[in-house]
Amino acid sequence: MKNVIAKLSVFILALGLLSFSPNISTINGWEVLGKKNVNMKADHDVIMVTAKEGRFNKVKFKVTKAPIYVKNVKIVYGNGSSENHVINSAIKKGILTRAIDLKGRNRIIKKIVFNYKTINVGKGRAHIIALGKH
Repeated sequence: MKNVIAKLSVFILALGLLSFSPNISTINGWEVLGKKNVNMKADHDVIMVTAKEGRFNKVKFKVTKAPIYVKNVKIVYGNGSSENHVINSAIKKGILTRAIDLKGRNRIIKKIVFNYKTINVGKGRAHIIALGKH
């Protein structure tokens, strides 16, 4: 019985230590705001940014799985205001875009709307990861 209690105690301690491990929802110090598999039949998609703590002053994006041509990105804030950023650039898979400075002081982001054209290279759908910096 003591052996079972000892093993259970070690397990609970290890589980507690794992809960203090670094945040796995970051990439190079940037917080992951959301992810989206691009809909090949549409020309826009939305990443809803929910349950994120804090305000952000910069965003950037990582594209995986397949390239995509991004026309523009609209950042919609928690207070309903928005700003549009023209990109007009093909983004290769595996690429992390440049940082986009958000207007005003740190902002709470509600959603990010992408307008794009798919680049058909037979490698499937692009996957976009939105990242924010405090």
